[in-house]
Amino acid sequence: MRIGIATSGLWRLRDAVERLTSGTAYRLPVYGSAVDAIAGWGHKPTADRARVIARSKGIPYIAFEDGFLRSIHPGNGERPMSMVIDRTGIYYDSRQPSDLEALIRKRASSPLPVARVQSAMALLRASRLSKYNNATLQDVAPLRLKATRREDRVLVVDQTVGDASIVGARANVSTFSRMLDSAVRENQGAEVLVRIHPEAITGRKSAHFSPKRLQELALTSAPVAEALSRGLLRLTPEPINPWALLEACSALYCVSSQLGFEGVLAGCTVHSFGASFYNGWGLTQDRTPEPTSRRSRASLEAIFTATYIDYVNYFDPVDHTPSDFERTIEALVKKRSRDVS
Repeated sequence: MRIGIATSGLWRLRDAVERLTSGTAYRLPVYGSAVDAIAGWGHKPTADRARVIARSKGIPYIAFEDGFLRSIHPGNGERPMSMVIDRTGIYYDSRQPSDLEALIRKRASSPLPVARVQSAMALLRASRLSKYNNATLQDVAPLRLKATRREDRVLVVDQTVGDASIVGARANVSTFSRMLDSAVRENQGAEVLVRIHPEAITGRKSAHFSPKRLQELALTSAPVAEALSRGLLRLTPEPINPWALLEACSALYCVSSQLGFEGVLAGCTVHSFGASFYNGWGLTQDRTPEPTSRRSRASLEAIFTATYIDYVNYFDPVDHTPSDFERTIEALVKKRSRDVS
């Protein structure tokens, strides 16, 4: 099978594309001629042309994305240690079915390898790994938080402006303002921490929240104004491990961030304001209508297995040969100990 690759970023990973499709990679011709399928980065705007050509030619469009355990640092400087391939849709776009959605339904109705799943979930939490792993602070002590109990702390998760998972979750810029206002109103007297995305911290991308934006929201929301005046609402741009924040807060408010699912794993009450891949299965407090009738109830173990074991493909960081969840955790932990001071 001849796979036309639509973007330069994916072309650099053409060996992974060939391995995952059992095809041969080619630069996408101008009109998509002489290829059997087209590969692109998910449902990002950069892939729009590729998807249009695939539809016009009547050939498959195959979506690739970074996996949920990607690398130490954000950005293109490191090759991803995990990737997903989706022939139906992509996990973060709830407007249509995806392979992940089908895998979750399958796992929800089938026996699970319980021992491995429970071990894998515990391993992920113990390793304190996420998509990016360049945090230099491993606990919340340097933040000098006001609240002394986890029950009195709330985490609000920001995302980068223009992230394809936001529109895919049927959300927009105003959703973030509504989310923050709800978090403060529903937890008056609690300390509310707004977690800034790693790529916004580095300046590579823009955030929805900033000191100026918080002041603007305070003009229209008395609870936000009061929380700011009392020092109970603050941004956390510090390079802190997200698991430290998750374990320090009892409730989490998110749109479509991966941290929402990690929050479930950490025992947080997760308020989901977008139709994310983990929304609509009975694990979250859904503040948006369930994405479609395609979803019903599924256990945490079923969603974890479908997501981290079935859907994601892992690669050895040295020779890029296939790996698995457990070995990737081990490799990332070792790399983090070397690369992050």
